[in-house]
Amino acid sequence: MFKGVWRHLDFDTLLEKTASLARSEPGRRAVLSITPSTDVSEITEETLITFEFVRLLTERSFPFEAFPDISSVIKKAKVEGAVFSIPEILSVYTVCCQSKIVKKFLNDIRERFPRLSAFSGSLSSFLELRELIDTSIDESGEILDTASSNLRMIREKKRQIADSIKKRLESLVRRNEDICPDQIITIRNGRYVVLAKNSYKKRFSGIVHDRSISGQTVYVEPAFVVDDNNRLRELAAEEEKEIKRILAYISKKIRENRFRISAAFSTLVELDRRYATAEMSRRLKGTLPEISDRIELKDARHPLLVLSQKEVIPVDVKVEKGLVITGPNTGGKTVILKTLGLSVLMFQSGFLIPAAEGSKIRIFKKVRADIGDEQSIEQSLSTFSAHVKNISEILSEADKDTLVLLDELGAGTDPVEGSSLGVAILEYLKEKGAVSIITTHFTPIKLYAYKDDYYEVASVLFDEKSLKPLYRLAYGVIGRSYAFIIAKRYGMPDAVIEKAQKLLSSEDRIASEIVAALESEYRALQNEREEVAKLKEELEREREKLEKEKELLKERGVENLQAYIREFREKSEKLLSEIQDERLRKKVRALIQEAKKKVEAAEEKEIKRAAAEIKPGMIVKIKKTGRKGTVITVDTERGIAKVAIGALKIDMKLNQLEPVIETVAEEKKIRIDAKVPQNFFPEIKLLGMRGDEALDAVEKFLDDAKLAGFHRVKIVHGHGTGILKRLVRTYLKDSPYVKSFRGGRIEEGGDGVTIVELK
Repeated sequence: MFKGVWRHLDFDTLLEKTASLARSEPGRRAVLSITPSTDVSEITEETLITFEFVRLLTERSFPFEAFPDISSVIKKAKVEGAVFSIPEILSVYTVCCQSKIVKKFLNDIRERFPRLSAFSGSLSSFLELRELIDTSIDESGEILDTASSNLRMIREKKRQIADSIKKRLESLVRRNEDICPDQIITIRNGRYVVLAKNSYKKRFSGIVHDRSISGQTVYVEPAFVVDDNNRLRELAAEEEKEIKRILAYISKKIRENRFRISAAFSTLVELDRRYATAEMSRRLKGTLPEISDRIELKDARHPLLVLSQKEVIPVDVKVEKGLVITGPNTGGKTVILKTLGLSVLMFQSGFLIPAAEGSKIRIFKKVRADIGDEQSIEQSLSTFSAHVKNISEILSEADKDTLVLLDELGAGTDPVEGSSLGVAILEYLKEKGAVSIITTHFTPIKLYAYKDDYYEVASVLFDEKSLKPLYRLAYGVIGRSYAFIIAKRYGMPDAVIEKAQKLLSSEDRIASEIVAALESEYRALQNEREEVAKLKEELEREREKLEKEKELLKERGVENLQAYIREFREKSEKLLSEIQDERLRKKVRALIQEAKKKVEAAEEKEIKRAAAEIKPGMIVKIKKTGRKGTVITVDTERGIAKVAIGALKIDMKLNQLEPVIETVAEEKKIRIDAKVPQNFFPEIKLLGMRGDEALDAVEKFLDDAKLAGFHRVKIVHGHGTGILKRLVRTYLKDSPYVKSFRGGRIEEGGDGVTIVELK
């Protein structure tokens, strides 16, 4: 449904660049196999996971390392009795380790990244299998002595016999320096030998295993070490047999875990694919658009141009049913067409799109495109025929769920016939209800779209002075091709241009003049809009400035009034105390009382204003101290409010308070109903259990202990070989419930138990 347009829209190139971000070869292949979905719910979930992954990557790194492709190992594991090679076993070990690391990480981020952490359910820690491989094979692929007690015993015997042989041979070559001048002890055919002259038979008997190039010396096995060498060969065979047994046992364990291994591997590959998709979305500064019945991309950028680190001028693209984009050939119409088409394919493939927040996008079942390189000067019938064939196939499939992208419609043939064919194609797409975006520089197609109610028109803006495209779309405007202006700028003789203008038909000239007039009118309107926008911004700044000054004056007014009242009272009392004449004192007192009434009236007016603003339940600030509290009651008669400040409740004058606007975030409460276990006993016995069974039992035991409110519990695992003990204690290291743990004391059961302190 989509693959045919990948090359036209550069989607294949984007997938290749995304695949390079994957951490594994299977992940890289998974990226390259991405196909856009047509299911709305699936697309929604995919893009929400990408959005969550991008948010995670902006905060921290994802613990994802390269892991091998074990698909062939998983397939081989289906065969009963199959034995894996050491490299195959180590590849499984690497995947198991990666599964454990990623599972723990996803569990740790469960609360903030629920969609990503859901993948942890398909991953396993593989404690028992990892420990088995870890104690059996080292990183270089050598089988360790710890792989089995029998192997350790065989190798110890081999070392003892080899040491004995080497000591006896060293003594031999020291005693016979004339026959063994180089004193070389080495191995030939798996047997210890010495390098001696041909005359060695004079001193000791032996078996010759090899000769030097000169033939003067031989590699001889003295007779007195033949039995020991034979024993070494026997032990080597026993060792090889034991190694095969060990590999067969490990292979058996891998087969037993093949379903979990397969699930973990598939999940790691899927996470790798999603990681690459999210990382590409993050590098493109992608956003999550709203699914709508129309396309409205804000500040959209072509992804490959963004990745090239060149300056990219964003463009707004809006289309509901049909859009015809016009303008000069160098105006960037093709880039806009590809940006829109590629954004649709990306979103339906789980990517975020390189556009601004608030963009809208529509889901399509089919995307079809015919995009050619009209910048080339090579045009031929075969090129036109190829375009016609492609467009014919597009028209045969077009319906209301199809996005059709046609670049330079009508080009490549006679302009009159090409224009007529282009108009007919627009009418056909309209009848089919296909969402169509078309670019053209043919005037008849432009005028048809301009007057038709199904299609919108838009022009790519172009700077006539610099002859550079502005990469912005002007909607409702038909753009000119600027052929004469461009030709003149690049040195075309004036006589040729004048002749060309005269050769234009009257209809063409009228159409050109109409288009020019419309474009000029749009530019004037756009300039007016920009001026209005600037004026609006300036007025908004002035309004904010006045509001701030008003608040400042209000605060200062209250402060000045209160200071004046205090100063007036102090001076009046002082004046009265200095007047000795009773009659004069009465007159002055009367004047003071009159002044007091005016001041108190002003204060009362200020209190009433404050009372109108301050209401019960409001958060207020005490002007003098800046402390905040909550209003309990307001007494407008007395001009007093009761305010709770912490644990204190105090009466304050209304004009001493100032309302505070605060947004109180409502605390979200999550209720979890869990049954408290009845008759819980803080001890569990694991004796006789297998690894997985024991760990499941420990997990449930710790859950119950936490719910029952216990802080210390005992786990009885026994001594035995110590494997169960190591499994349990490894599990406890990663448990979120565990504060600490230790081996039991003698009186508690010794090292056969583990005492766990819970958080």
